[in-house]
Amino acid sequence: MPNLKYDIREFQALKKQLGEDSGKVEKALRWSVDATSRKAATYISKDVRGTYAIKARDIKRQLKITRVRRDATRALLYTGGAIPLERFAPKTKVVRITATSRKGKQFKTRRRGVTVRVRKDKGRQLVKGGWYAKDHILRRSDKSDNKSQPRIQYGPSIPGMVAHPSVIEGAQDLVRKDLPQQFNDRLDYLLTKE
Repeated sequence: MPNLKYDIREFQALKKQLGEDSGKVEKALRWSVDATSRKAATYISKDVRGTYAIKARDIKRQLKITRVRRDATRALLYTGGAIPLERFAPKTKVVRITATSRKGKQFKTRRRGVTVRVRKDKGRQLVKGGWYAKDHILRRSDKSDNKSQPRIQYGPSIPGMVAHPSVIEGAQDLVRKDLPQQFNDRLDYLLTKE
């Protein structure tokens, strides 16, 4: 760790030492954690987009980062739920299927299907039984019943995409390096601003 004027690990001691300016220590902590959290979110987004075929705005909608209030040196990453498959570049495609007539006879036919590209290292994949309508990828809840309710299909979740150890370790390293420097700079600014 570089030689810093104000050390975030000495948070409580700094508050006691500065006395009436202890509010500035709290404010510097909030600013520094917010800035570092934004950098961590950007790092995670870039890393995920290196593997998955998804736009940054879709990750930004799902990724949530929450601060831990009890410990000055930690921020908790909380990530959102599953992402709808229509965010993964859907394309319609004519596919051959085996259908069953009302009399129970099977025959070959064609219908419109949909393909998506979830991962960059794999090709496009057909969503079995799915179709693209009204800006959603849908599929019947009961495959054997054509009158069953269609349901929106979802792809991987943000936690599933971020779960790779290299992404988590990279984000943690970024936070370990950036947070102390951010805290030092913000507190220095607040104390010399007068």
